[in-house]
Amino acid sequence: MAKPSPRIPRYVNTFPAGLATAAQLQAEGLKPGTTAPVALLDYHEGDRSGVCGLFERSAAVPRMDSPQPL
Repeated sequence: MAKPSPRIPRYVNTFPAGLATAAQLQAEGLKPGTTAPVALLDYHEGDRSGVCGLFERSAAVPRMDSPQPL
């Protein structure tokens, strides 16, 4: 029998400053330090809505861009 996954916090349209979406981290030159989000964001903007993962800012690591050609 499969083990149920733990429930994580869910925020609607706003979230604590210590969390960020992957897109926000990318804009800051960072990437999530974990593969699984620590919380979820339900967003609703006009006719757009969806769910995305939120990651700890404190665990984020620098993005390693592809090496420059020689």
